[in-house]
Amino acid sequence: MFPLVLSCCGMGCALLMNLHPENLLMVVLLLPLSGTLLLCLLPGKSVSAHRFVALATTLMTLLYSMLLWANFFPNSVEPFQQIVGFAGSWKGTLWVRLEFGVDGLSLWMVLLTTFLMPLAVLCSWWTQKNHSQAFFGLMLVLETCLLASFTCLDLLGFYVFYECSLLPMFLLIGLGGSRPRKVRAAYLLVIYTLVGSLAMLPCVLLMYSQAGSTSYLLLATETWAPARQYVLWWGLFLAFAVKVPMVPLHLWLPEAHVEASTAGSVLLAGVLLKLGSYGLLRFSLPLLPEASAYYGPLVLCLCMIGLVYASLTTLRQVDLKKLVAYSSIAHMSMVIIALFTLNDVGAVGASFLMLAHGVASPALFLLVGAMYDRAHTKALKYLGGAATAMPIYSLFLFLFSLCNMALPLSPNFVGEFLCLCSVFAHHLGALVGALIAVILSAAYTMWAYARVVHGMPKPQYFQALADLNRREVWTLVPLLLLALWWGIKPGLVLDQLSSSLWFWHQATYAPQAPSQWVLSVI
Repeated sequence: MFPLVLSCCGMGCALLMNLHPENLLMVVLLLPLSGTLLLCLLPGKSVSAHRFVALATTLMTLLYSMLLWANFFPNSVEPFQQIVGFAGSWKGTLWVRLEFGVDGLSLWMVLLTTFLMPLAVLCSWWTQKNHSQAFFGLMLVLETCLLASFTCLDLLGFYVFYECSLLPMFLLIGLGGSRPRKVRAAYLLVIYTLVGSLAMLPCVLLMYSQAGSTSYLLLATETWAPARQYVLWWGLFLAFAVKVPMVPLHLWLPEAHVEASTAGSVLLAGVLLKLGSYGLLRFSLPLLPEASAYYGPLVLCLCMIGLVYASLTTLRQVDLKKLVAYSSIAHMSMVIIALFTLNDVGAVGASFLMLAHGVASPALFLLVGAMYDRAHTKALKYLGGAATAMPIYSLFLFLFSLCNMALPLSPNFVGEFLCLCSVFAHHLGALVGALIAVILSAAYTMWAYARVVHGMPKPQYFQALADLNRREVWTLVPLLLLALWWGIKPGLVLDQLSSSLWFWHQATYAPQAPSQWVLSVI
């Protein structure tokens, strides 16, 4: 076992010494896939080897992604850096040039993905014994699909990787779930996301028929007729709105979170939900600016209703994990509101809030999973008194609860403040709805914290409430350090995110269209 891990690390160091900086992105994309192949070669009963190979692979991928970050130049004249790719045709009828590259936005999504993957492996260290080979292999396949989605510069290629991320998550919920309803939750995830994504495929083919290519850089220079933009916009919007998810397309998310393992919830909340908002920011808004301005007020109205609805629904939850899941819907609705204000501040604030939510929400799911491993329940009425039996756990829960309610000096505060500034400059009614949701966020977060931490512990669960062990503490410490960095000094991240908005200044947003009446009702 240990010689195998040492050999993997030795191969990684040797590759690092001989690696050209321009090939870093290719290594980041291929490393998780090579780890999957290595897992397939191991004996099925070597559980320890499966764990260490998965951990070594994710750590090496994180190392190379940090090297990719070190070689990124935010002031470059080129919109994308580290471009790699290949061209091919299918029976002479469909020609595709599949390219991968990073700008400020995709780089930080890559860093977030590679940062959360080792933590997801660690939190599954002892819980996945019967299906360890399949479980960790699926996690690495999922990482490959996510990294390819965030860096793909071809719309058709993005669609393929976007859809491919469904299958690993479907199987992870089935393997890692703990109740019979896990099958229903897995199918809800696939049905909702697949049906929504099917609306995107005809739009991609229609773009290909006009432009002759699905290259993102080429499509960004294409001029689309307004009537065609209105049709194309709906196809892309439905695909991404399901993944965000926006109300009323959100019903699959709480079920998937409750039935998934802790690692599945960490990846679902931390990265998978960001695919929807990333798709809107990367494709819908810059490629179809007139349609985005036309339907913007309608989207703002839907998001405000969803924001308040999700916050009120979170207040009445009796399951701790479902409470955190519904709070994710509220935070992502704030992201979409900021995006459709159609200004630079909103775009940067939404991008930063995506990253901040990708740190705070996985940490809360890790804490919920630690409590479930001890008490074997997530019902709030059976929890309480954690401050007496679990002081270290209570401290971490307090700190990440402050992040979730966007207290100043937390990364969520920076993101939400920028989002609210952009909403204030856009529409006063939307600002009122967003501020109500901010107040409700503080209410349900502190209510849940008080139910878990304060009071007297239940006698039947007190003996099981041992405090966090060393592995769980070291799983949470990196998230806490990252939250402190982004909350106290977010300038570096904000500067690199703003450098990725080159397309924002190329798009000419039309005046608000007749759908403005939707907001006038509020």
